[in-house]
Amino acid sequence: MEIVTTLFEGHYEKGVGALVNSLIQSSFKGIVYIGYRGSLPQWINQLEKSGQNFKASNDVLLVFELLEVDMHFGYYKPSFMKKVIQENPNVTNIYYFDPDIVINAPWSFISSWTDIGVSVCLDNCFPFVHQNHPWRKEWQRLANNQSRSELNYYVNSGFIGIHADSFKLLDRWILLTDNYKASNGDISKFEKDGFRAFKGDQDLLNAAMTISSDISFSIIGSEGMGFTDPAYLMAHAVESIKPWKNNFVKQLIVNGFKPSTAAKMFFNYCQHPIKIYTESQLKMKKIDIKLASIIGRILG
Repeated sequence: MEIVTTLFEGHYEKGVGALVNSLIQSSFKGIVYIGYRGSLPQWINQLEKSGQNFKASNDVLLVFELLEVDMHFGYYKPSFMKKVIQENPNVTNIYYFDPDIVINAPWSFISSWTDIGVSVCLDNCFPFVHQNHPWRKEWQRLANNQSRSELNYYVNSGFIGIHADSFKLLDRWILLTDNYKASNGDISKFEKDGFRAFKGDQDLLNAAMTISSDISFSIIGSEGMGFTDPAYLMAHAVESIKPWKNNFVKQLIVNGFKPSTAAKMFFNYCQHPIKIYTESQLKMKKIDIKLASIIGRILG
């Protein structure tokens, strides 16, 4: 059995809707566990109820869990995944996707990828972090100087796929998060300073990988999240203004920001089976992003 997990609050419900649509279009079959704060998505009224859960399609069941956790959801990822595993002991593969990701590849590719090793993608900002990088030294100290692997890569924590053989990675990720909190680390927000060894949950995942020489990893490059072309696998909208909140022409004129590949791909998954927008709303969104793209090409 395969399970997908994600976490959201507030306006990210639109991102979750697009993620679910992309899962269905990729031919995923299984359960999607959605942890949330605040309110359920408005679009669930379109779905058939199945007990306390919702059917997004004949093959995809959505399970919502209201969470009361006093941390940024990024830091809660491994704990949520472990909680879901405990509730579903027969799970073979578990995945986490940020709610600003859509999937472009057939699910069969992602599933077989995770059978090779823990599946992750390189980060767009720090793809190469040498095994003797100062950050890794700090990560190892947080892990009480446990032996380390010879990884030279730094991955993005927006997606991870783990086979049952490697679930122990979650325990290490959780342990390092607890150690970070105990050392006065602030798990209520992410830091931005590049010199920091701990800027967010992503560093803690990479720290857990650093001390996991006994686990196999299968790492795809930055194209895996659509940071570079071809975005054949998935598209991760890491920009601060998410596609569903963006006025693309305004952003181009005021700030010079062209629409990203991930933003364009988001609108490919807004209609079926979950309707995130009305027909007229989606049409206007697509006109806005297409016009911004054309103007951006002209301006260079």
